[in-house]
Amino acid sequence: MARCTICYTLIRANDEVHSCPSCQQSYHAACWSELGGCGTYGCQAAAVAEKPPVPVLVGTGWGDTKTCPACHAEIAASLLVCVCRAQFPYADPMLPDEYAAWRASEEAIAASKKILVVLFLLSIVGVTAPLAGPAAGFYAYRNRKRLAGAHGTFLALGVGGAALGSLYLVVILLLAIGL
Repeated sequence: MARCTICYTLIRANDEVHSCPSCQQSYHAACWSELGGCGTYGCQAAAVAEKPPVPVLVGTGWGDTKTCPACHAEIAASLLVCVCRAQFPYADPMLPDEYAAWRASEEAIAASKKILVVLFLLSIVGVTAPLAGPAAGFYAYRNRKRLAGAHGTFLALGVGGAALGSLYLVVILLLAIGL
């Protein structure tokens, strides 16, 4: 007994069978007609896939347009950047107050990143490390909620700076007492 290569079940003696005219592969007649041709890859009688038509409106979404909360221009609903160069965190429309709060949060995160990088670099230098290290640790601790998640690397810089600063402080104290 052969197996139908479309549904992979046995072709029984009482089943209606269709053989491919090109490769002579046996199929259930219902499987052949449902697929619209041979199921063997590369066969000349293989079923031809139909491509769906190209959508008429590309780049639009539900509601089609939204108002930019920065410049109040009408833009496509799916855009994440306006012609005024305002960027949005998601495609849903935002009110001006929501946008201002989001921008303020993004600017605060950017400032925190810069401060932590500077404090970390200062905690590598031996002279400034005893002061910059603890400052980096304290700053990272105070801003841990803002720097959590995707910004965790900068939080780690603060903790690493604190560790380096503490290490330098211990070394300086050991050198000062003569050990």
